Amino acid sequence: MLIEVVTAGPGCSICQKAMKAVKQVAAEFPQIEIQELHVVDQFERLQELNIFSAGAILIDGKAEFATLPSLPKLRERVYELLHQ
Repeated sequence: MLIEVVTAGPGCSICQKAMKAVKQVAAEFPQIEIQELHVVDQFERLQELNIFSAGAILIDGKAEFATLPSLPKLRERVYELLHQ
């Protein structure tokens, strides 16, 4: 499973929180790979997915959260997707 976090840069507190949450969940599920998607570098792709805010989370290429979810919601969604 690939989880991508939309980030705006190192000074973005929402981005840092999103990465922290994803890393916490990834520590529980060894089959997770994490990547950052920088808004500037991935603008066209994010526009196609209707993602317009940093902190958004994509799972296996699909926009799952348009904004930063709570840790329990993220964990629950990852668990659901892994056990389908």
